[in-house]
Amino acid sequence: MRYPPINLGSTVVIHNKRFMRRYSSKISNENKNDIRKKYIKIRKQTHINDIYGSELIAINLLKYLENQKILNKNLKIALYWPMGSEINSKPTLAALSQITNNIAIASTENDKILFKLWTPNTPIISTNLGVILKTKELKNIDIIICPLIAFDQNCNRLGRGGGYYDKALNRKKNIIKIGFAYNIQKIAKVPTDSHDIKMDVIVTDKFIYRKKD
Repeated sequence: MRYPPINLGSTVVIHNKRFMRRYSSKISNENKNDIRKKYIKIRKQTHINDIYGSELIAINLLKYLENQKILNKNLKIALYWPMGSEINSKPTLAALSQITNNIAIASTENDKILFKLWTPNTPIISTNLGVILKTKELKNIDIIICPLIAFDQNCNRLGRGGGYYDKALNRKKNIIKIGFAYNIQKIAKVPTDSHDIKMDVIVTDKFIYRKKD
């Protein structure tokens, strides 16, 4: 298996001198909104100074898929188009597009997420809530990859709070749910509600975390 080169997607990565600030992952008496505010700032700062984080995440994802023996041309996988300080998914898209044609992007339409077919030439329409693709919906998806603001050891995910991904994931059965994050976004415990959907795996620039049964 050939993994993507370390500079894959480097044209969309900000090449600033790396200056990694250290943040505590200890959370006490903080609600979801407090954690969101804190870790959005942390993610933004990390994103600004990031050089190879998104490429390392792409490599770690491919290693995980290869170890699970599901990395092949028949794989149906959905990702997101990066916005703001979200992990840049473009290196992952570039790598996967060399393996499978069954790739979808999360398209936010009518207050819900649909996973629309994507190729490197697919037009992307930006909106206030995300992006829209005018292609067909990809059916029978095997894997969905989500952005996140914070996560914990047991793969609980904290998103933006709109519930879009939780609703979309709840409609999809028997899929592998993966979150993309910088390792610095890991906290001691993500507060959860009954409607929150846990990830099966969190892939970071340093480690791969798996949900505990």
